[in-house]
Amino acid sequence: MKCELCQSRPAQTALVTRRDGEEVELYVCRECARAEKSRRQKKSQRTRKVTGLPPGVSMSVTQIGGGDGETPPPIVSAILNAFQDMVSDIEKAKGETDAKKEPVFHDFPCDRCDARYRIGARLHLEGLHLIGELDAVKRAVEALKMQLVGLEADGVHDAGHAYRIRYTGSADRARRVVEDILAQERNARVRLFEEMTRHFGDALCRALAILKNCRMLSGGELYDLLSPMRLAAMEKMLDGITLKEINGLLAELAGELDAAGAADADADDAEEKTAEALDAEDAERADAMNKRFEDVVLNERAEGKFL
Repeated sequence: MKCELCQSRPAQTALVTRRDGEEVELYVCRECARAEKSRRQKKSQRTRKVTGLPPGVSMSVTQIGGGDGETPPPIVSAILNAFQDMVSDIEKAKGETDAKKEPVFHDFPCDRCDARYRIGARLHLEGLHLIGELDAVKRAVEALKMQLVGLEADGVHDAGHAYRIRYTGSADRARRVVEDILAQERNARVRLFEEMTRHFGDALCRALAILKNCRMLSGGELYDLLSPMRLAAMEKMLDGITLKEINGLLAELAGELDAAGAADADADDAEEKTAEALDAEDAERADAMNKRFEDVVLNERAEGKFL
């Protein structure tokens, strides 16, 4: 069968076209089919999606010109460039506005966590501190827009390595992060007792020596010294004092230090105590701890680990 358009080449495909207002099907050769398609495209308006715009932004312009790939006139390029600059400025302004917004932090209820890994309402991360991984944990927490809030007292930074948790976002995500932190603290304590006994023994013996012999002792320093003592008591490595007693001392100190921190916010209250009065308190605290820890010693289990 011959092509119904050129009447010379063999018909190879069907083409639907309109004649006298009605659609008709013609059998034509491939060359005539391509020519008819090109004729239709030149008559119709075509639009092309503009590429290179910011995410979430799209724009279409009517093509001006002939075949595919033809460069648009300068005025079209100028419009597109101006539009892209405008969107870029909008996105930049939005980013700056979002950056200025202060995140809203919530307090995580640490008092629901395993008692072995907290002191009161604070997570006790002494193990991570002693093996040298606490700073890495802090950086990871900050990257998740959360905070480990330590206890600052009497010039001691992060006293006792006990922290409150503050978080942004969902409580479920915060709970999973806290669970991961406690898992790392658990592993750190295992390493201390099994692999890094020299490190733990050094922290414990230093703390015990100071408590027995100090002449001045601030509340913040005492809280810090009791931290490794608590780990040793949990492992039943001490004679002369129990875990319950150490926890009691820590709880009492936490109340005093929190109250002192609140008072420091008021300049008038902060000036009430003279340097002599503070020294007298530190001396009295040192005498009390000398007496309390006079008979506290490492037991046979601890000596087998550390000596």
